[in-house]
Amino acid sequence: MPYRRLPNTDAARLRALQTAIEKSKNVPRSECAISYQTLLEAKFFVNTLRYGIEQSRSNYSQSVKKGANLAQMQRRTKMYISHFIQVLNMAILRGEMKASIREFYGLKGKKLPPLETTEDVLEWGKKIIDGEQDRIAHGGANMTNPHISMVKIEYNKFAAAARTQEIRQSTDKRTAEYIGDLRKQGDDIILKVWNEVENHFADLDPEKRREICSEYGISYVWRKSELQQKEDSSVSNENNM
Repeated sequence: MPYRRLPNTDAARLRALQTAIEKSKNVPRSECAISYQTLLEAKFFVNTLRYGIEQSRSNYSQSVKKGANLAQMQRRTKMYISHFIQVLNMAILRGEMKASIREFYGLKGKKLPPLETTEDVLEWGKKIIDGEQDRIAHGGANMTNPHISMVKIEYNKFAAAARTQEIRQSTDKRTAEYIGDLRKQGDDIILKVWNEVENHFADLDPEKRREICSEYGISYVWRKSELQQKEDSSVSNENNM
C-alpha cells in the first residue's frame, strides 16, 4: 500500500493546504471531510505562512545585497590601511622616521598585520587611526598619501556597515527560527487535515479512497517494490487478454 508523504518545501505546504481549502469550498458543511475548526485554522495559517515566506525571502535578498556591498567596502578599507602602513614603513626605511614609532600603532615590525577578516580590518583600522592621532599629539608630522583622514573616512563607513550587517544577521537568525516554527505548525495542521479527510472516507475501498483523498491534497507515494508489483501485474493482465 502507498504511504502518505508530508510536504518538504514551503511551496508544497502552501499547495497542500490551499488544495484542501479549495476542495472544501463547494461542499455542503454537513458533507465536508474537514471539520469547521480545522478548516478555519488552515485558512488562517495559509496567510501567516505565505507572509512569513515572503518576509524571509525579502530578508535573504537584502542580506545578500548588503553582504556584497560590505565585502567591497572591506576590500577598500583594507587597501587604505595596508597602503598607510606601507608608506609608514617606507618613511622609516628612508630614515625620515624612527622605527620606534611603530609602537604607536601596535605594529611589531615592517610586516603587514593580518587584514583578512572583518574583525582584522576593524581592529587594525582603529589601531592605525588612534596611533596616528597619538603620534601627532606627541609632535609628529602628518602622514600624507594617504592622509589619516582618508583612512578614517573609509574605516567609519565600513565599521557602520559591519554593525548594520551584524544586526541584520541577528534578524535573519530570528526569522529563520520563526519560519522553522511555522513549518512545524504547518505540518501539524496538514497532518490533522489529512487524518480528518481519510477518516471521513474510511468506508470506501482503498483505491477509491485514495483517489478522493488526493483531491484534497493528500500526497501518496508508492514504494519501489509496490510499483514493480503493479507493473508486473499490468503486464500479466495484458498477456492474458
